[in-house]
Amino acid sequence: MPVVQANGLDINYRIDGSGPETMLLINGVGDDLEGWAFQREEFAAAGFRVVTFDNRGSGSSSHPPGPYRSQQMAVDTKGLVDALQIAPLHLVGVSMGGVIAQEYAAAYPDDLRSVVLANTYAAPDPFTYAAFESWALIAQMAGMPVMMRQQAPWVFSSYFYESQPEKLVEFLTKMDQTTQPASSFAAQIAVLLTHDATDLLDSIDTPALVIASADDIIIKPALSHILYEALPNATWELIPGGHATFVEDPAIWNQIVLEFISRHRPGEHRSSAETPAENEASAEAARAEEAPAEETTAETETQAEQTQPEEGPIEQSADVPTEQ
Repeated sequence: MPVVQANGLDINYRIDGSGPETMLLINGVGDDLEGWAFQREEFAAAGFRVVTFDNRGSGSSSHPPGPYRSQQMAVDTKGLVDALQIAPLHLVGVSMGGVIAQEYAAAYPDDLRSVVLANTYAAPDPFTYAAFESWALIAQMAGMPVMMRQQAPWVFSSYFYESQPEKLVEFLTKMDQTTQPASSFAAQIAVLLTHDATDLLDSIDTPALVIASADDIIIKPALSHILYEALPNATWELIPGGHATFVEDPAIWNQIVLEFISRHRPGEHRSSAETPAENEASAEAARAEEAPAEETTAETETQAEQTQPEEGPIEQSADVPTEQ
């Protein structure tokens, strides 16, 4: 696959599709660009140029010594964007990718038409901090295969375990085969432990979609809702599933992302403000996260619509083979 040099790194990337609008997808901790296998084809078919890449410490990109920081990885991402000349774009981040996307949106607002922040937070609470810290300790003490195996119940919902056992086995087999060194995994975990964008959020005026999953036990919906409430131009979505809903149920996840981003393509003009009743419905859903799972998963949310019209981006496309 092609590589660019940016911020002192080799950054491995892939481009699917050749549409006039670009979506840049940022992985979560431990994932390389193949983690977006369930999104690339559908997003490209919707008319987007889809750029995925290996973060520092993942896949075929450079693995410098850690710890890493969210601001540092936002600079890496900016280097890729500038090298490929793909701004303005739509930025999508999951978990660790979401904290990187927050830093990017704060530092480089002119690059963005919209930003999607999925299963992420402005800052970790004590429980989430302890959980992620334990992942780094397990990786370093027991090795990555053990880490990947114990990670699964944290990221997949109980419903997924019960309803799709064959798909779960397939995922577990691939997770066991990770080639990421424990040192790089721990260096990425440091991003999640040290990230705190609380003081930056009110400056992010880019239209934002915050997605939380009802059965996410490591980044709970209430924690993501704090992020949503602090953003001045945000929409909230609570959907079924666990932390890794984008692979558990990619159909619903992809649909929500595409609907939001499509409203912020050039020439789209729609209302972006939530009514007071809609805001109260969002808050009620987040509070319901603390209730039993069978009640929480029944919550539904009202999705607001937003606007960010700009001129179209420059052309950039490539055909790159993949492994999956």
